[in-house]
Amino acid sequence: MGQTIAEKILSRQNLQGEDAHAGDLIDCRLDGLMVHSNHWASIRTLYRRLGFENGPPRVWDPDKFYLMMEHVQPPRNVDGHRSNHDARREAEELGLTHFYDTEMGICHQMMVDYGNVRPGEFVVGTDSHTLMYGGLNCVSTGIATDEAAYALAFGELFFTVPESIKVNLVGKARSYPFGKDIILYLAGKYGNSFAQNKSLEFVGSAASAMPIADRLTLADHTDEVGGKFGLFLADEKTEAFIRELTTLPFEPIAPDPDARFLDEITVDCDALSFQVARPYRFDNVSPVEDVAGVRINEARIGSCANGRYEDIAFAAEMLKGKTVAKGVRLYVSPASMTVYKRLAREGHLATLLEAGAQVQEPGCSICVDILVNEEVCISSTTRNSHGRFGGSDCADAQIYLASPVTVAAAAIAGEIIDPREVLHV
Repeated sequence: MGQTIAEKILSRQNLQGEDAHAGDLIDCRLDGLMVHSNHWASIRTLYRRLGFENGPPRVWDPDKFYLMMEHVQPPRNVDGHRSNHDARREAEELGLTHFYDTEMGICHQMMVDYGNVRPGEFVVGTDSHTLMYGGLNCVSTGIATDEAAYALAFGELFFTVPESIKVNLVGKARSYPFGKDIILYLAGKYGNSFAQNKSLEFVGSAASAMPIADRLTLADHTDEVGGKFGLFLADEKTEAFIRELTTLPFEPIAPDPDARFLDEITVDCDALSFQVARPYRFDNVSPVEDVAGVRINEARIGSCANGRYEDIAFAAEMLKGKTVAKGVRLYVSPASMTVYKRLAREGHLATLLEAGAQVQEPGCSICVDILVNEEVCISSTTRNSHGRFGGSDCADAQIYLASPVTVAAAAIAGEIIDPREVLHV
């Protein structure tokens, strides 16, 4: 029986040495484990409860473990500083090869920037958006803290092989970031759990034409529709992208011609307009023209979903020679220092600042910074649930999700508009 991408990669990792198919429970060898600062403190606590007062006594493979202190950088309280202090000691004692101490950013973009994820691999991490690496043909998913504590010592975990859904994206390349619009359309049409515990495999002419940045956006957002993995084929773009980042070997994986899929979805991407998710659900989606005219107080561009160079550079070009509308705050947060530096070198940050944007440090804060109940925000971040921006005290703040293109257009106009009014496409 033929296999999907997920089945083939998990078969290769299966410690029993047998082919795996959907529904099989297997013990998998890991190619990588990523832990960020919030969860490292919890892992340390788990080990101390087991009697290891100095935290984890070993790592199964120091070359395959990635410890990221990026989530709150610099720490905002004494506990955070103390936790980071302990992490530095532990990283030295464990002989970690990949310890990212004081670097601001988002762990997922940093993992990509440093060539730590490669086609054909199986990588897990303590964050739900670890799925992002699937844009590079890497089977990846988020795990819980206790699972990470076990994987840290043994380099393996039990997994149930998921069913796979083929998502056939047909159409031509766009000249602007469009991955967000595609995943929002899928969520709006099929619901925010249509991929629950399943692997989405994105194929077709539009998937092939899509830049790596948009593939990463789609893979990242597979989490918002319940997916276990979000996977793309590795093509010449993928291989060229990876070879610029690392000299380590890798083996891309494609599905067999007779692979069995639970379902197949076809999307005519050429027929899609810009999409917007209205409060308070990722699947409360409509074409932008249906929400045009909604006045906004704030606009945000960033996150692991849409804080890449391509997202922010395009928004900067839209804002060149223009200004952010009066009464609107535009916040922009690059996803990593690598992205931040490139935007600075090429003048895009200066363009944003001249237009009236507020450029934040790279990091995850743009996904949770406060928006008061009386305000409306359009954002390219990951989620728009009640309290996403500020917690329970801000549960009624209105959050609309859209692509960086739609967000930038709204920041210029002071209200949600069809970006084609600005782009003339």
